[in-house]
Amino acid sequence: MRAKRRCDKSVRVGYARAVPRCWQLFTDDPLERSAFHDVATTLAHEASAAGPPNRLRHVVEIDAGGRRYFLKCFVRTQWKNRLRFATSAPRASDDADRERRVTDALRAAGFGAPRPVAYGRDGATSYYVCAELPGAPLAARIADGTLCDQEAGRAARRCGEMLSAGFHLPDLSADHVFVEDDGQVHVLDLHNGGVGAAGQPPRRVLARVLRRFARSVRGLPVRRSAALRFATRLLRAAGVDPRARRSLLTSAQPFGTAARYERRGRSRRYAERNPKRGAQERGLLERVWPGRPGETVLDLPCGAGRLLPFLERHEHTVAQGDGALAMVLEAINRGEAGAISVQADALQMPFRDGAFDGVVMFRFLHHLPPDAARAALAEACRVAARFVVVSFFHPISIHHLQRRARQLAGAPRTRFAMTPATLARIARQHGFRVTRTAAQLPYARDLWVAALTREP
Repeated sequence: MRAKRRCDKSVRVGYARAVPRCWQLFTDDPLERSAFHDVATTLAHEASAAGPPNRLRHVVEIDAGGRRYFLKCFVRTQWKNRLRFATSAPRASDDADRERRVTDALRAAGFGAPRPVAYGRDGATSYYVCAELPGAPLAARIADGTLCDQEAGRAARRCGEMLSAGFHLPDLSADHVFVEDDGQVHVLDLHNGGVGAAGQPPRRVLARVLRRFARSVRGLPVRRSAALRFATRLLRAAGVDPRARRSLLTSAQPFGTAARYERRGRSRRYAERNPKRGAQERGLLERVWPGRPGETVLDLPCGAGRLLPFLERHEHTVAQGDGALAMVLEAINRGEAGAISVQADALQMPFRDGAFDGVVMFRFLHHLPPDAARAALAEACRVAARFVVVSFFHPISIHHLQRRARQLAGAPRTRFAMTPATLARIARQHGFRVTRTAAQLPYARDLWVAALTREP
């Protein structure tokens, strides 16, 4: 294969020697049997990248006889995957073998998945060739505006039915679910999948599926209501009871962050809760605040306007935004509205680059899983010309350890921590550096604040 990514064979010698060389075809088509006769023939084809490679896997597209095929190359199989493949169904020897067997099981059950063409191994490296799927991925249909609500609902229900049928597919996402014009639904990228008993899937699988879908549509024109509708249909089709559905949707950020405050009376109760703690937290902000009189500051998410008095005392012109319309209206009704008050998503801010001198995100990042937190920080850095101030939960604290203990006992994960080093690394990626940090009770309580300023 020309210009192909070189496979890394530098793995444990004992493992590499123990893995036999093999090649197996699953097609009777003469063209395919000739084009993919063995490893050497397959790798000799001209190919183009079909997705971003990672350290252990890459996917390329091959044109053979006017037909499109995809070759997945797994450089090696990690020991934890080998253990999982040996102890769970369908039993497999490596990632490519697992993908092929999960695919076969899905197709036998009447679900759409790529047609297997060939599988093989050469030392520690495994290969899987499959035919092109019909239709287009959900993400592409969303991007070009051709996905209607009916088609999205059908795809959500079909994904839920797969999960309910015992197929644990944690990598389901808008990139990996294909929809045909006639409504048929197909899925791909199945090497992390497995087959278990029919019924409600494990919570960890459902939570990961929701996170993957949320990540795959970030940056696409998806309304929060549409995302919630899709997630609800998927969970209902998966056989998840109403109480568990509410819990999953609440904890599966960014789906549930703003939606929870749209419930009747919730925004008012939030605005009136614990004024003493609010004063303590504003004191914490005071210790790091880098703003200068006269500068414009965006407070997003603003909640019920809790930071407005603080920002006005520092003589800032304030703009406020929140994903929950109820919160924006609560701020206006309480007289805590800035010069501009808008409903806005913190992960997709409707402002131009450098629109404000500074951005403050307070008591927000700890609601988001790591990938969503990175996206929110990237947006804050994009619209801030000079500084960003954020709060975050530190993982080394008594509070965080207590929370982790409850999670190990079965409680859902609704709070996420970030180390100062991680925050500093993300800041550098966007041209900022951390200049000050402060904490209420370092390593006892988990709330920290940090000021980021743009590098000259």
